[in-house]
Amino acid sequence: MVVSNQMDETEVEKAAEGGSKTKASWSGVLSINMPALNLGSVEYHLRAGKAKGDQQELRIKHVEKETGREVISREVSRLFRYTEDGEGKRSGLQEISYSEAKEKVRFSSADGQEWKVSVRTEKRFFDKELLEKGEWKEVPESQVVDVQDETDTVEPFDRTQRIEVTQEGGFVPIERLAEYKVKELYMLSPNTDKKVNEDPHRVNDLARMLLDKQVALVAFFSWGRGYNYYTAVIHPYERKDGKTWLLMSLSEGILLLDEAWAIQQYLTEQMPVLAPLPRAKKPRVAISR
Repeated sequence: MVVSNQMDETEVEKAAEGGSKTKASWSGVLSINMPALNLGSVEYHLRAGKAKGDQQELRIKHVEKETGREVISREVSRLFRYTEDGEGKRSGLQEISYSEAKEKVRFSSADGQEWKVSVRTEKRFFDKELLEKGEWKEVPESQVVDVQDETDTVEPFDRTQRIEVTQEGGFVPIERLAEYKVKELYMLSPNTDKKVNEDPHRVNDLARMLLDKQVALVAFFSWGRGYNYYTAVIHPYERKDGKTWLLMSLSEGILLLDEAWAIQQYLTEQMPVLAPLPRAKKPRVAISR
């Protein structure tokens, strides 16, 4: 099978017209020559449009707790004075102004004591509107909160340490896995470390049970501290040679397939109405620590 790419931006844009919200990003020829499948030499002229997921873009901003004014973070270099004892240990660390240390390698206090000076870069918060005007009004970090949708205060998620599958909407038929927009795919295996000592047979039994029932598990998953999260879809895969894997797909949501791109452009009364696919609900507070 050979796919040849005959890209023509003008033709691609024309092909994307006609009411379709999804623009074509590739056009070319699908060439097939597979006698084993009773397919002779045949070509298909195709175009491709990227499918999107239904996970909404996160709009998180920092605001001052009392006033609600938006603040932004900046990396700021801070100068500190300190002394060293005979073993080189620092003590008396205290922030000083740039003007005080501008032309000094060491810092002399009013009582004549001599200090060394160090530089440290820190993240500080400033009033956004004033900063855009050139005024650096700092806001203490303790007074800064994160909000979503203007008023809804939220906290960032920490890395998931426990994947909790709940009774409500915690599974999906394996045949519908293709309807999730998968960002990453991971292989799961028993943790046989001495501190945990998971029995491989138990994990194998889980995979076999999911295979027998032809279902996948659905749960919340956060890969690292922040506001991005995934729907973890845990499912088995059995190859014809007998090897089995337990996989975890990290999904960005449910596929939003543009109906204007549907090959079959009509529906019949006999077509079943499928239930909505389950997906993880986004918590409003931090979870694992």
